Amino acid sequence: MIIARVHGGLGNQMFQYALGRRLALEHGTELLLDLAFFGLKEGSHTPRPFELDVFKVKYRRANEDEVRPFLQARASRARRVRDRLLPGFAIHPYFAQSGFGFDPSALDLPATVYLDGYWQSENYFKDADAAIRADFAFTPAPDEANFSMAYRIRGAHAVSVHVRRGDYASDPTTHAHHGMCDAAYYEAAMQRMIQAHPNAVFFIFSDEPAWVKNNLRFDAPMVVVDHNQGMTSFEDMRLMSLCKGHIIANSSFSWWGAWLNPDPAKLVIAPRQWFRDPAIDTRDLLPATWTRL
Repeated sequence: MIIARVHGGLGNQMFQYALGRRLALEHGTELLLDLAFFGLKEGSHTPRPFELDVFKVKYRRANEDEVRPFLQARASRARRVRDRLLPGFAIHPYFAQSGFGFDPSALDLPATVYLDGYWQSENYFKDADAAIRADFAFTPAPDEANFSMAYRIRGAHAVSVHVRRGDYASDPTTHAHHGMCDAAYYEAAMQRMIQAHPNAVFFIFSDEPAWVKNNLRFDAPMVVVDHNQGMTSFEDMRLMSLCKGHIIANSSFSWWGAWLNPDPAKLVIAPRQWFRDPAIDTRDLLPATWTRL
């Protein structure tokens, strides 16, 4: 069995599921998700709900008895080193991500393993692309407001623009790690998009739509999508995926909004600097066809 630890927001949960699902498909075994993170009290992390059930995902929730042997293996330094170097010989191999960049050894893990990491690269599941896209089909029917917005998007050369603020702006620790894309980035990205598609209409998604309305100025048609909040925020990702082009933030949420658009010719513009620390290796974060700006 493959057990994947799931934590963080929806975009992170999708990456963690995707690697686990890819390995489960390869080995013909079931995928279990360790959801203990979502029972933790608020601490150093931003509180998040488990959201993967908005998709047609295939998993079973791992129970404590199934998870415990892997966590015990992690607790022993000697076993942890052995399990990483010789995962095929480990009884309860615990595989933790050792850096941000793509680790190809993750694709050679055995049929019994516990995965602990973020796995933010298409390379972890690219060879299972069709299955992952099928799993990430949205299941809830859109309400009237989102149905109407989807109709507008399909009727234009729509470009999604994601302005991620929230805890990136309000929490000093999060801000120090992630930073934020500024108005200059969005204006340059929109200009690049207009050069490629002069008829582009920008649909702007943000957790702070008031900031967008007060600070983002551009001489092109703009629609601020501001009706999805809280547990309906996933609807923004569905609407993003319907757009023909994408300007994403340094956010896994809009990364997936762009990736779920299946058009291989889509233009996706992403920030060159994903984290404030330029030493973090993000070379594998973006698909090769996307544009860094």
